[in-house]
Amino acid sequence: MLSDGRLALRLRLEDLVALTFFLITFSIRMLVQGFRQVEVSPADVLVIIPAVTLLIAKEIVHYFVVSRKADASEGPGIGKFVHPYWEILRDWFPFLVILMMYYSLWGDATHLLVTRDRDAALIALDQRLFGFQASVVLQRLVSPPLTAWMEFAYTFHILNIPIVACFIYMRRSRKRFREMMSGVLVITFFGLLGYLLVPAIGPMYTLREQFIVPLSQPLGVVTRQIDFMDFARIKRDVFPSLHAGISFIVWLYAYRNSRRLFWILAPLVLSLWVSTVYLRYHYLIDVVAGLALAPLCFLLANWLFKRCGEVPVSLALPRAWVGALDRWGLKPRAANPSGKADER
Repeated sequence: MLSDGRLALRLRLEDLVALTFFLITFSIRMLVQGFRQVEVSPADVLVIIPAVTLLIAKEIVHYFVVSRKADASEGPGIGKFVHPYWEILRDWFPFLVILMMYYSLWGDATHLLVTRDRDAALIALDQRLFGFQASVVLQRLVSPPLTAWMEFAYTFHILNIPIVACFIYMRRSRKRFREMMSGVLVITFFGLLGYLLVPAIGPMYTLREQFIVPLSQPLGVVTRQIDFMDFARIKRDVFPSLHAGISFIVWLYAYRNSRRLFWILAPLVLSLWVSTVYLRYHYLIDVVAGLALAPLCFLLANWLFKRCGEVPVSLALPRAWVGALDRWGLKPRAANPSGKADER
C-alpha cells in the first residue's frame, strides 16, 4: 500500500528527449518481434535498459543530494561538499546520453522498420536534384594534402561540441549551456530517427566502382583516427548527416554566445561539411538534410527549453520507504509545479 510520501523529481528536457527516443526504439523492437516474428535478443536492448535506468537513477540521486544540502544549510556537511560537483556531473551527463542513443542502434537495429537499405533512392535523389554524384565529381580535386586536411576536419567533429560547450559553461550562464545541450539532444533525436526510416550505408560502398582515385595522405596519425571512427560507427548512419547537422547547430550556439569563437571555428566547420562528401561517407542530399535540420532543431529546442526546461515528476513511495526516509532525515517533498529551467 502506498502512503502520501512522494519523491519529487525534476526531469530535465535533455532527459525527456532521450527517454522519448529510448521508448520509441524499445517499442519498435517489441512491435517488430510481435508482427514480423523476428526474435529480439537481450543484446538488442543492452543499451536501452541501462540508459533508461541511468537517466532515472540520476534524478533519484539528485533528490537525495539536494536533500542533504538542505539539511546541511546551517553548517558544514556532506551535502554542501558534494552538491557543486554533482551539479557539474549532471550538467555534462547529456554527452553520455548522446552516445547511448547512438549506440542503441548498433547491429541491425536500423533495419527494424525498413528492412532494405535505401541507398538507391538517395543516389537517384542526388541525380535528380543536382545532376551528379558529388563524391564522384570531387575526385578531380583529390590530393594527399587536401585529403589530410579533410580527414582532420572530419575528426574535428569529436572536439567541436566540447570546445563550444566548455566555452559556454565557463564564460556564459548555466542556462545557455543547457540550451546548447538540449539543442544537440533534439537534433540527435531526429537524426537517429532518420537512420531508422532511411537506412543506408553510403557512397563509399555503393559507388566504389566509380572511385578511381584513392584517398591517400601522408599523416598516419590522422589515418588512425579515421580508422577508429570507422570502427566505432554503427552500420547505417547516412541520412541525414549528423556530422553536418550537429556541427551546424553547435556553430549556431557558438554564434549566439561568442562571435569570435564562431569565426574561429568557421574554417573547420565548413571543411567538415565538405569532408563528409569528399571522404565518401555521405551523399550530397544527406548533408543538405543535416544542414536543413539544424536551424529547425535550434529553434525547436530553444522554444521547448523556455517552456519545459525541467518537468516535475512525482513518484509515490511505499509506506516502509517513507518511514526509512524519515529516520534518515530525508522526507519526500512535494513536486514543484513550475516547469521552468534552472537559470543559475
